[in-house]
Amino acid sequence: MDTFRICIVFLVTNLGILENVNGFKNVALRKPASMNGYRDENPPSLAVDGNATTHIHTPDGPSPPVSWWEVDLLNTYYIFSVSITNRDCCNNRLKNFTVDLISGDSDPITRLCHYYPGNILKSATEVIECDELLTARKVKITMTNRHLDFAEVSIKGLHACGDLQFTLNAGVRRQDTALKQMVVGSTATCAVKCRAEIDCDAFQTMTSADSLTCQLLVGHDGNTANDNNWNYYTFQG
Repeated sequence: MDTFRICIVFLVTNLGILENVNGFKNVALRKPASMNGYRDENPPSLAVDGNATTHIHTPDGPSPPVSWWEVDLLNTYYIFSVSITNRDCCNNRLKNFTVDLISGDSDPITRLCHYYPGNILKSATEVIECDELLTARKVKITMTNRHLDFAEVSIKGLHACGDLQFTLNAGVRRQDTALKQMVVGSTATCAVKCRAEIDCDAFQTMTSADSLTCQLLVGHDGNTANDNNWNYYTFQG
């Protein structure tokens, strides 16, 4: 069975779980983690130990100009969301940070998942969805001019079979008749719907004030038009 068919079978088998975001596997749990400096009693591994009562912490002293923490997922995954739980301290410390995704290629590429402008209150959990559906092997959290400390990171991901990926064509709309059209909760859900549909090779989304329209499309090619209301994704396999 070719790689494409293997991935489709996998997704069809697991679709009932994948449609519920709480059913996604936490692909960061107990994976190797690192950071650019830490106190001996607060190593980077404590952010992925599954225990929200432990926490990581940069070294004591003045706030560093840049602090970062990173987890290696050991495989390439579609990243749907990154949940960060703050420690039971310091309402105003964990704020204004960047979540980046790093590819697992021999020449790694770093892409922005999301910049979080604000603070996470003590003991609170914030679920951060990436601005676009991307794949990554590593997830990195960076903050400037502050100590970096938090309790736990949970990453909702789906294994990217082979290196199959969707390519974004922003501000473009396919004019073909859609295979299926539906309202979904996120771009990630639309992507999963396409991966599970045997005839789907591409999809496109339109965001309105209160919904996201998802259209599944057949074929990699078709008539397109510039339309800032739509984002068109082609399936690369």
